[in-house]
Amino acid sequence: MLPIFSSETVPALVRNSIFISLGIVSLAIQPPLELTQLGATDWVPIFAKEAFVGLLIGFFFGSVLWALEAAGQIIDTKVGSSLAQVVDPLSGHQTSLNGAFLGRLANIVFIFSGGLSLLVQVIMESYALWPIASPAPALDPRGLLLFEGEFGRLMVLATLFAAPVLTVLFLIDLALGLMNRFAQQLNVFTLSLSIKSIAATAIILLLLGSYIDAVMRDIVSRPGVLIDLLRGLGGV
Repeated sequence: MLPIFSSETVPALVRNSIFISLGIVSLAIQPPLELTQLGATDWVPIFAKEAFVGLLIGFFFGSVLWALEAAGQIIDTKVGSSLAQVVDPLSGHQTSLNGAFLGRLANIVFIFSGGLSLLVQVIMESYALWPIASPAPALDPRGLLLFEGEFGRLMVLATLFAAPVLTVLFLIDLALGLMNRFAQQLNVFTLSLSIKSIAATAIILLLLGSYIDAVMRDIVSRPGVLIDLLRGLGGV
C-alpha cells in the first residue's frame, strides 16, 4: 500500500526480491514449523492473516503520505488548476501539480528520515507477535473503529496541511471580489488564476520546513502505535 513500492516506481523483480529477503530474515524469529502438517485448508487463514497485517501496516504508515498529497490536490482545486492532471509515478494514479509535488516530497522524507528502517522494524515485530503458524486471533468488530479513526485522521491532516494556503486564497478571492465591484470590466477570473497560482506556490515553499517536520514526527510515532495495535488485536 505504500506509494514508494508501487509497480511504476520499483520493478517487480526488485520489489519481490526485497519482500523475499524480509521473509527469509523473519524465519529466524519463527518457531519450528512442520510444513507437512499443514493441509490445503490451513494455508487460507494464514494468507488471510498475513494480508490483514500487511494492510494494517501499510495503511497506518502511508496515511500521512496520502494526507500531504491530498492537501496539494485541495489547494489546486481552490486555485483552479485541478484540471491540469498529471500521472504520479509513485502512486500510479492521476493527481494535480501541487499534489504530485507534495506527494513526492512526502515519499522522499519517508526514505531519508529512516522510514524504511522503521517499517522493517514493525514487520519483524509483527512476525514475533503473530507467528506465521499461529491461528489468527479473534478480532473484535469494534476494531473497525481504529480504521475509521485513522481515516478521519488522514482527512484532518490533509485539511491542516492545506489550511494556511486556503486562508490566503480565500482572502485573495475576497479582495478580487471587492475590486470587481468597482472595476466591473476587469476580467477577475483570468487574473485570479495567475495571482492565486503564484501565491499558493510561494506559501507552499514557505511551509516546506513545517511539512517535512510534521511528516518526520508522524513517521517516527508510527512503530509504537502499530506495535501496540498488533498487541491489542492479538491479545498479547
